[in-house]
Amino acid sequence: MDATPRLAASGNCLLGCWLITAPFVFAVAGIARWNDVLVGTAVAVVAGYNYASVRSRRPPSATGAGVVAVLGCWLVVAPFALGFEGPALWNDVVVGTVMASFGGYNAYTATAADRDP
Repeated sequence: MDATPRLAASGNCLLGCWLITAPFVFAVAGIARWNDVLVGTAVAVVAGYNYASVRSRRPPSATGAGVVAVLGCWLVVAPFALGFEGPALWNDVVVGTVMASFGGYNAYTATAADRDP
């Protein structure tokens, strides 16, 4: 298995951990805090599972990687839909973009590995 899916999964795991702590760093309260903590926890758990899969020479979970990609897309949209402002807005947009890219790549590699004989 290529090192790139492992890097993408570990990067998403780290981004999920960052999302858990970011509301406290930026002193955000309310719905913005809970959104980041819940999405960050889900991403850290799923990406951690995918990292463990890739580390043991199995393809990442396509469903899990797809969920991470969708959550990354949600992070891009959420600040505008929920009315965030300041650094929390741009943090979610940037982290969501990277997270969706890494999750999409892992979903692609997982489905490509399923098609290989």
